[in-house]
Amino acid sequence: MTFDEGVLLETERLLLRPFEEDDAKDVLAASEDAEIRRWMPWAATQTMQTAVDWCTTHAHTDPARAMNFAIVADERFAGSIGLGRTDWADGRAEVGYWMAPWARRRGYAVEATCGVAAYAFEKGMHRMELLAAVGNVASQGVAEKAGFTREAVLREAMLIGSGQRSDAVLFSLLASDIP
Repeated sequence: MTFDEGVLLETERLLLRPFEEDDAKDVLAASEDAEIRRWMPWAATQTMQTAVDWCTTHAHTDPARAMNFAIVADERFAGSIGLGRTDWADGRAEVGYWMAPWARRRGYAVEATCGVAAYAFEKGMHRMELLAAVGNVASQGVAEKAGFTREAVLREAMLIGSGQRSDAVLFSLLASDIP
């Protein structure tokens, strides 16, 4: 099984599309945001070259293992969302995202998360997981608003922007949770 290479997903207000080289400047700009640097380990070392490499190569990974989308709202780059840690045999994948500063608190992360989860369920996934650092209250709110259930706190389960390990809240959404 696999996700569809080059797929476009549309929600009520968003277009989720493959990354393009032109997105690199927006990825670089987002990496300079204090909130993104707080939670995303990659942000501190981002350069224009690494942003271009991400947008043209790394974001276009093997669709059997992962899928990455640029989030576009009002024809403007708004952030990134992806599916990873995919286990087709077990029907499980993890969703992760980040939003550009201008796109926060507009419901875009929730909408994108719901759209990607619906797509994964259509492709045969049974369970979506989402990890949020215990201090990242905004990301936990996105998970809850997207219908995910808080399951556990995993000790030192993720790296955050400082390079330190953080406990992570594990959320899940099952295909049967969607009406």
